[in-house]
Amino acid sequence: MADERWEQLKRLLRQAVGDHVGRVEYGNLRLEVYDADGADSENARIAMAFEVPGGSTNQFAVSFEGGEFAMLDSLADNVLRMSDPVQVVDHLRAQIEQIPDYRIKRLYHDIDELIATGATRQAVLEELNRLLRLGTEFRGGSLTLDELTDACRFTASRFTGVEA
Repeated sequence: MADERWEQLKRLLRQAVGDHVGRVEYGNLRLEVYDADGADSENARIAMAFEVPGGSTNQFAVSFEGGEFAMLDSLADNVLRMSDPVQVVDHLRAQIEQIPDYRIKRLYHDIDELIATGATRQAVLEELNRLLRLGTEFRGGSLTLDELTDACRFTASRFTGVEA
C-alpha cells in the first residue's frame, strides 16, 4: 500500500480499539485489515465485527478508495467520505463506544419480544442464564455479569404485579 494515510489509519485504529478488542461488553470486537493488492489503493478496507447477546453479528467498516476513506454513518443511511485518518478514527471510536449501550438495548428488546410471545418470568430468566453460559462457546454472544444484572432487573420490572 503506497499511501501513508492508509498506514496511519491502521496504526491509529489499532491503538484506539486495543482496549476493546475481545471483550464481551464490546461483543468480542474483532478488527480485520484487508490491504489492497500491489501498490494500488483500491479495495483496501478495515472491517470490525461484534456480536450482541444471543450471537447476532454486526459489522462496520471503512474502505480506502480513490485516495479517500469511505464508511457508513452511525445509522447506516449515508456514506461518509473523509481524507484525514484522525477524523476516521474519531468516527469509528464513537461507534465502538456505543457498542455496550447497543448490546443492552438489544437485550431489552429481545426480553420484551419473549414476553410478548408468552414467555414466563422463569422462561426469560432461563434464557438469560443460557446467554451467560454462551461465553464458553460463543464469547461475543454471551452476557457480562453487569448485563445479566441489568437484564434481570429489567425482566423483574416487566413482571411486576404479574404472576410468572
